[in-house]
Amino acid sequence: MACGNEGIERDLTPPVGGRRWYGRLVTAGFLLLLGSVSGVVSFLLFRDGKGWVLLIALFAGALLWALERLEVKYFGSSAPGWNPLPGFLAPLAIISLATCAVCLPTLNSYFSGDEFAYIHLFHNPSLSQFLRLFHADLSQGVWGWNAQELRPFYGLFYMLSYSLWGLHPLGYHLSAILVHVLNSLMVFLIAKRVAPGQSGRAGLAALLFAMLPVNSWNVAWANGYLTEGIPTLFYLFAFLCFISYRSTGLSRYLVMSVLAFAAGLLSKETAVTLPVMLVSYDLFRWRVGEHRATGREEPSGSRPWLGLLVTYVPFGLLLLGYLELRRLALPSFLREDSWGSHLHEAVTSPAGFWLHSTHVAARFWGLQTFNLQHLLLPYPAATLGLLLGVIGVWVVSLLRRRAECRRSVGAIVYFGLLWYLISNAPLMMSYLDAHHLYIPSAGLSVAAAFLAMPPGTEICVRAGFIRWLGAAVVVLICACQLWSDNAQWARKAEVSERGTAQLARALVNMPRQTLVIVWFPPDTPFMSMWDENLPYALQEPFRPTDLYSQARLIEPPGTFCCPVPQWWGKTRGVLAAELAGPPEEPVEVELFA
Repeated sequence: MACGNEGIERDLTPPVGGRRWYGRLVTAGFLLLLGSVSGVVSFLLFRDGKGWVLLIALFAGALLWALERLEVKYFGSSAPGWNPLPGFLAPLAIISLATCAVCLPTLNSYFSGDEFAYIHLFHNPSLSQFLRLFHADLSQGVWGWNAQELRPFYGLFYMLSYSLWGLHPLGYHLSAILVHVLNSLMVFLIAKRVAPGQSGRAGLAALLFAMLPVNSWNVAWANGYLTEGIPTLFYLFAFLCFISYRSTGLSRYLVMSVLAFAAGLLSKETAVTLPVMLVSYDLFRWRVGEHRATGREEPSGSRPWLGLLVTYVPFGLLLLGYLELRRLALPSFLREDSWGSHLHEAVTSPAGFWLHSTHVAARFWGLQTFNLQHLLLPYPAATLGLLLGVIGVWVVSLLRRRAECRRSVGAIVYFGLLWYLISNAPLMMSYLDAHHLYIPSAGLSVAAAFLAMPPGTEICVRAGFIRWLGAAVVVLICACQLWSDNAQWARKAEVSERGTAQLARALVNMPRQTLVIVWFPPDTPFMSMWDENLPYALQEPFRPTDLYSQARLIEPPGTFCCPVPQWWGKTRGVLAAELAGPPEEPVEVELFA
């Protein structure tokens, strides 16, 4: 592979004078990132009794390193430049076909979980219902509590999806795959814009993002593309347009970025981190020597920093307007009611400060170990060792040439550390779930591509074929695991379809107002999914009539749609009416398990 030297593909010289400290700071951040990831991964492996995986990684890394040395020795001086992903059409075709291939197990999967509730909620779309979403919680009580989610576009896309596909899961899954392909292409364009030149590196970033097993939830589950896929598409498109504006100075890119940011805010709350992401990107540009506010030459005597600040104004105004809209529609700006009291306690006494600081630190540690567990450790042990060995060779190669790879080091710190921390910040106030890593994994994929194929060095030229072989191995490992995870999701959907159909047939044959207890034994496969199916899987539009109203159903306590206090309030009324007769009168109960 030829690395290319045109445009900002070249690794720029470090800042001079008083800014040399910043270069040292970025290098320190790079070493901190590598040390932290290595330490946490080693800790998790030894904790799980898999420390021997590191020996496999060491052996695989040594083998790959030896192959690279042999290639340099015998072919490095004469090997022609090689770019397996030329232009734009080739990466587009490869990314699209590969993504569709690994998602094949999910195409005919039935609905499960949240999908029943939201299709039930939005299956009669109307303009008034859409406008109501601008001043009310998205769920409108279907989960039994106020989730404080102001997501009008989320509801709108559900309305459009139901209008297009009805109750045909195939349409929803095709939409999910299409959105995932578009997000992968956004990653490709971002990586290519950051380091113009040949498309190999950008194509690798996009393929890694498309194949990451951690994204299975967002691809295999029909609800995933609405919960994470579309908000991420707006987020990445806004970021892409912003960096395009910085490179070209064309105002249309800035306008599109602002509009995409507005759409992202109305799709999911995580978009609030975008302004911070844009400021951090400008700091990255300053680090690599791109000082101008845009790609155009600044006139003599101008103040480029003023152009930088003015650009942030529309994003800041949009963010303030969105926060005020949330305050008017919901109880808080950004769920500060859940941490405001803790903040007050933390600043009133040293003991309170220490207590809540340790809680925050524990939460941060738990979040990072959870994320790394799902990002790096979902693979079989031997496969994981091979994967870690390939990444280890990339790290060692870059460390040996860090003086000539300053732009790569900066890009890895930005996309691998800053992007991850900024996009991950909202999860400090949310529940732990792997599907939340969709936006962070986009930046991590770009960082991994820069680690594998640093621009402006001879790594790619002198060890091109072996380096691409290692990259192909990583992509193949991810693709195989993603296929396996998608097949598991398809199995869950099959259980959901069969189980809801059996329960519906049983209720149809029951006399009206029969007392029915529905119970999911703890060893039932995919038991947790059932908590989200009821009651909506038994109501319109999934059934011609509301089967839930034909019987007096008692579900397990803690069913997702009905918190324990509300469950007991409903159940107590049912039991009280049943037990109101004489003590000797028998009670007939139908049990479905």
